[in-house]
Amino acid sequence: MLLLGCSNDEKDCCTFIDTAITIKYLNAEGENLFEVANGYKLSELTVYHNINGVWERYYEGNLDYPKGLNTVETDGGVELIVFPSTNMVENHISETKIQFSESESDIIKSQIEKSGSTEIVTKVWYNNELKWENNQAERAFQIIK
Repeated sequence: MLLLGCSNDEKDCCTFIDTAITIKYLNAEGENLFEVANGYKLSELTVYHNINGVWERYYEGNLDYPKGLNTVETDGGVELIVFPSTNMVENHISETKIQFSESESDIIKSQIEKSGSTEIVTKVWYNNELKWENNQAERAFQIIK
């Protein structure tokens, strides 16, 4: 015999965070911008989170990816993994800015559903263009620069 029970007084037992966004950057010729000469380098990227209307540089030295970024090598080449801000600007939307150089930056808006200790990205906009919704498989897309 198996008995299971729940109580409304119980706190969430587990933390589940699913926010990573995978982006493949290509130039007009279809070359991966993380693999070409004079292309992007993870060490040169800076991340900012919109906190109460102010872009604040993001760096958390205690995390595995303190800049909120990582690269991963796939069969299709190098892809950037972005861990977006979970600080809501409005209507469950957060804003994360990636600065590639002094003159080049892009903004990712993420719709994040929070429930208890669960956070899940359900939509992603890149420079105000909807790039991913939760009815699609993998939270990944390409950007041509």
